Amino acid sequence: MNKKLVTLLTLIGCIILLSFTGCSSDNKTKEIEANVKLEGMGKDSSQEKDNAKMNEDKDNMSKETDKKMPEGMGKGKMPSMGSATLTVSEGEGYPVTITDIYGNEVTLEKKPEKIAAISGTFLGVLCDLGGKSICTSEIGGGTPVDQEDVKDLPVIGKVYNPDIEKIVALQPELVIAQFGLQNGVVKVLEQSNIKALALHMKTYEDVKDNIRAIGRIIDESSKAEEVIANMEKEKKALVDKLPEESKKVVILYATSKDVSVKLPKSIAGNVADILKLENIAKGCTPEGMGGETTPFSMEYIIEKDPDVILVTSMLSSDEDAKKVISEKLGKDPVWKELRAVKEGNIVYLPQKYFLYNAGCNFVDAIEYMAKGVYPQVFGGLDE
Repeated sequence: MNKKLVTLLTLIGCIILLSFTGCSSDNKTKEIEANVKLEGMGKDSSQEKDNAKMNEDKDNMSKETDKKMPEGMGKGKMPSMGSATLTVSEGEGYPVTITDIYGNEVTLEKKPEKIAAISGTFLGVLCDLGGKSICTSEIGGGTPVDQEDVKDLPVIGKVYNPDIEKIVALQPELVIAQFGLQNGVVKVLEQSNIKALALHMKTYEDVKDNIRAIGRIIDESSKAEEVIANMEKEKKALVDKLPEESKKVVILYATSKDVSVKLPKSIAGNVADILKLENIAKGCTPEGMGGETTPFSMEYIIEKDPDVILVTSMLSSDEDAKKVISEKLGKDPVWKELRAVKEGNIVYLPQKYFLYNAGCNFVDAIEYMAKGVYPQVFGGLDE
């Protein structure tokens, strides 16, 4: 009897074990299927960047910065923006206190004579407001900086891997860095008792906030307000001409590795919002915390059937974006059947406006997209 009981229990155990194995397999299958659906829309790295080679070199920056990074920063990881916002103390003149997007508070007792703007994005704003930098990072072709403003300045390395020792040797009174890309640099500079701000500029509202902050830093608030007033006037003129019926768009992001889709929080996404366009990626889950892209999915794009396909890129040149789209998507018969593709409604957005932030010239980006989507209203891009 005992032997029969043992045999019975053994059989039951085998059946239970097999059933668990089946569940595990099913779960893995479901997980793989879910990943395939998500992986259907690529990968991305956000924030303004130098050029296509950056993806290869960026890891080197993390390794070098990690060596100099203070304890507790988290190697190779950049903190999230959290709830911090860029704020400037009220009033005129000095002292002035600025709290950056990093939550870092800097007080300037007098106008800083030696400012180091180590990101082209903010160097452009500084120069447009009449300020000067004591150095520059390597400037790419699309960076919103006049070459005349930087031709005689010492170069402190690539924007994503600046030479901290060179910066310190210049003895700046204030360093203006780019949030996310240069957070580690800011922390190291603070250890050297050098005041540093990590600024973030993505949307049109961000641009206005940063123009005001930098204007306040260099005692050019009147100039800053003048620039903003002109931007508002030009923006309003464009928005007022928009047709009543808006169009539906998808914003692709092409890199040397893959293609993904831009969310509303990106530069191009923000411009689309200003033009009251329907971004089909609105509400989609971002890739990574704080990411501005979502994976590419042909199935999703077919379902949403956008009127216009907009293409941004992070490549060696704007022309390379057409090659990437052609190579990665052009041979797909499903892609060829998209209404926007058949009607020729694909607009390639230049990196000088949509990879880098155009800063004081942000309205040029709005106008460019408006012409691409509504040529019958705003005139064609070749006009």
